Amino acid sequence: MIPLCLAALGLRLLLIPNTNIDVEGYERWYDFILRHGRFLALGKEFAIYTPPYLYLLSLATLTESFLPRLTAIKLIPVFFDFINAFIVFKIVRFKDPAGNWPWAAAGIFLFTPTIWMNSALWGQIDSLYTCFLLICLYCVLSDKPIPAVIAFGAASAIKAQAVFMVPFLFLLAIKKKIPWPSFFLIPIVYLGMMVPSILAGRPLLGVFTVYLGQANEFQIPSFNSPNWYVLVPQSAYHSALLAGLTTAIAVVSVWLFVYGRKKFVFTPALLVFTGLVSVALVPFILPKMHDRYFYPADVFSLLLMFYRPKFWFIAVAYQVISILAYSVFLFDAPRQVSLILALQLNTFVLAYLLWKQSRLVRDASGVPDPTRVKS
Repeated sequence: MIPLCLAALGLRLLLIPNTNIDVEGYERWYDFILRHGRFLALGKEFAIYTPPYLYLLSLATLTESFLPRLTAIKLIPVFFDFINAFIVFKIVRFKDPAGNWPWAAAGIFLFTPTIWMNSALWGQIDSLYTCFLLICLYCVLSDKPIPAVIAFGAASAIKAQAVFMVPFLFLLAIKKKIPWPSFFLIPIVYLGMMVPSILAGRPLLGVFTVYLGQANEFQIPSFNSPNWYVLVPQSAYHSALLAGLTTAIAVVSVWLFVYGRKKFVFTPALLVFTGLVSVALVPFILPKMHDRYFYPADVFSLLLMFYRPKFWFIAVAYQVISILAYSVFLFDAPRQVSLILALQLNTFVLAYLLWKQSRLVRDASGVPDPTRVKS
């Protein structure tokens, strides 16, 4: 495994010198931290991201004397690639306690195109919040609901896209696998992760309104996301926003109502499958989504492939979907052609997932509780 990790790291190091307008923004934040002080800068509102990422960026400035700033910035998500590979290993270990599949899963994860494209080539930080979504899933599989909610709270403090997992957690609460009162831990965890920034002088209201600022930054129906809003013209933004939010709430409510009423047993494989449906469905039905927002679906579909190998094509499909979406920004691919193809494939895959979920739930009805697997 060590040679494989070294090869994965080497691949990423080769890609790190590539820059783009997004990472140039991170470089400006890096410079701001150096000018104002590694701690005091955290008390100022100079970035559109929440403080947890800025803590890591502040630590990255400690390498200014021996690492180029671009390298230091990109090594943050790269580091989380390897953390995530370990969590993937642990999750697949539930399925194969003594075999080699967990090692294969970790290795394939590290070389999955959208994983290294997102971190090393693009410099994005989707690996950070997805790390805690993976921990959340691991805790659910371990029958540890409170740590699962705490992990989700940490993901929510890093990126608003953690919301993609909310339907999954709500369904678990309806099925009494997670106690409803534990959801009060989410804002507590969020606030706890903001404490260093608050101590540095940032207003309390400021740390709770970061996501509102992000939501107002880009007023477009779809930011190269492979969902149906890519077909909506800019002139219809406000109508699409209202209709989209209403539709999303309705669809998720129906999904929760249907599966909340059904009597079935959550096997480990069905937990992974349901988690995938959640993180794939929500960004598909919400407006204002970005090209990278199916990153959790990329990861969860890979996990599903190792729990149920017959679903390997779903993991491949999400790679194609995300690469088509990424290519518009990274490689100047034709927007309409790439996104329409991605949309068509995404629609087909999601429809298949929803259909298959109904079949799997039916098959899981009356199945006795599986033996709890301890890590």
